Amino acid sequence: MSLPGPLSVSSVNAPITQDLGLRPFQRVTAQILAVTGTTAILSVDGFPIVAQLTSSDQAAALLNQQTAHFIVTRLTDQTITLKFIKPDQPQAAATAALTNAPELAMRLLEQNQLPVTANMLGLARAVLKQYLPVTPELLNELVGALSDLGTWGPAQAELAATLKAAGLPVTAQSLKLASNQAVQTGESLSNLISQLNNLSGKGLPTELLTQINANLQSLNESVLQAGGDSSQLAKQLKTAVEMLGRSLESVLLEQSNNPDPSKSEKGLLALAQLQHSLEMSGEKKTAQTIEKFLGDLRQNQFLNVRSEPQPGSAAWSEIGLMLQPGLQKTQEDFSSVRLRIAREPRPNSGKIDPAYTRLILQVEIKPGEMVEVDLSLVGKQIRTAMTAPDPAWCAQAEQELPSLEDALQNLGFNLKDVQIGVGEPRAFDRLSVGTGRAALRAVDIEV
Repeated sequence: MSLPGPLSVSSVNAPITQDLGLRPFQRVTAQILAVTGTTAILSVDGFPIVAQLTSSDQAAALLNQQTAHFIVTRLTDQTITLKFIKPDQPQAAATAALTNAPELAMRLLEQNQLPVTANMLGLARAVLKQYLPVTPELLNELVGALSDLGTWGPAQAELAATLKAAGLPVTAQSLKLASNQAVQTGESLSNLISQLNNLSGKGLPTELLTQINANLQSLNESVLQAGGDSSQLAKQLKTAVEMLGRSLESVLLEQSNNPDPSKSEKGLLALAQLQHSLEMSGEKKTAQTIEKFLGDLRQNQFLNVRSEPQPGSAAWSEIGLMLQPGLQKTQEDFSSVRLRIAREPRPNSGKIDPAYTRLILQVEIKPGEMVEVDLSLVGKQIRTAMTAPDPAWCAQAEQELPSLEDALQNLGFNLKDVQIGVGEPRAFDRLSVGTGRAALRAVDIEV
């Protein structure tokens, strides 16, 4: 803070400004030699200066001080204008000044002639948190999607800004889809298979039982079986990805473009038809389980089309699978598997180059115990990192390294580097809604 009005300082002789070597906006420390009335005699680097004060308050502030700090605000051949810096300015005062400054979101709304309402202010804050520009075009686009939802507030605004930053379409439908609380595909699939198995033993109409058994067969084929040979596992993985990795909308679009009446329905489309049949037969609980399962898949597939905002960084496709390590097909035997594959980050590309990609596989060995294998492919060279919470798993992985290297060589790849460590694999990041940062403040700079 400064005293009211500047300190007008007159030099004793003209050459003093050159001798002092002062320059505008320089901070100087002066010794207080004497204060009489509204006149103060200062010493700056040994040079005496007579300061003409503008008020008795300024004289009182300097009277009991031996030194004082000033900023040179104006400099001519005959006069020097100094601004006094009070020595007792607490940090809290500076913080309060910043806190009382106008919020950046509010200032940007005013500059763009947009209404400063509670919802608009919350939306502008959400946009800033995602490092997006606050423009009328962007805010109007997001408001249009949010208005289609009906009533909306800060949580919906945060989600809309997050979808926009991730390169995803922002509509009322996409907001509803992204806001759903999805569970892991393995858990959802396990629950669905269990309920369909229970229905297959009930006295239901023959046509409905045929539908149930056909879908059970397809779902069981999408479960990876541990302990088999690699070729069989590769076939199971291909079947699972074809069924769970492709959206129902994509299947319907293909069928509408290439109709084939003789082709029987399979996969997610057959599952959707079973949901309708179960609803008509009064089996609403299982129908709701199918609906929830399809919704979880749809959300995952929707998030897979997002593009990364950082240039040159990888985009990821993620799919949830289920592994059956035992021989008994019970719900307790199923383990969740999460697979991530890096793809080209270019918009609308979605391609995966097998020679230049990265795969991250996470397998839940026990409830709450996850093992991760991270493979990076460059040409025919592979680098791998394995992380597990139990040292026993790491020791077993080291024993399996020779067989892994041989298997990769048979496929034409060379294992160049291996890292095995004990630790907790990090969960795959999904959408990062907001950052929790404090509201940004506007700063006015006078030059």
